[in-house]
Amino acid sequence: MENENTKIEEKRTKSLIGVFFVLIKLGYIDSNRFMLNRSLLKSVVTHYMQDLQILKIRYGIAGKVQPQKSAGLSAAALLRFRPVLPKNPGDENLHSQEANELLAIFHGLCLCSELGDGKIDLRFVENFLAQSESPEWVSNLRYMLKYRNYTPESLAMVFDTLVRFAK
Repeated sequence: MENENTKIEEKRTKSLIGVFFVLIKLGYIDSNRFMLNRSLLKSVVTHYMQDLQILKIRYGIAGKVQPQKSAGLSAAALLRFRPVLPKNPGDENLHSQEANELLAIFHGLCLCSELGDGKIDLRFVENFLAQSESPEWVSNLRYMLKYRNYTPESLAMVFDTLVRFAK
């Protein structure tokens, strides 16, 4: 069990770092102004792993959980610990930035599109983002994540609805 948990921790850490750099490449996050704090990222993954174990016990899940449940747990952990930080903490223009919310949303999308071998089905993400409703959905979810209350399980339902809508 310990080896399996270590693999999941490594996989989640790599996927979070990967999505962060994709968001930089796509211009959603400015790497000159933001950085990913490794210590907070470790807290995200540790909290995610704890929530995952609790979820498995609560619902009697023996194997892997659905990707959308992982997406909800991960998004909640990201927004609890907020690992994307401004490089200059005194930069008042960054107060309204939503870098952590964007990381939570796009990481959740990637988790929902994971193939069996751990790779991402980029067509799923591209098809979702190409739909005319997607910008509004992303905007509404960003708002909810930044200003409203939610639970990890309610976020799992949001991603579950997304998966059903996007397929």
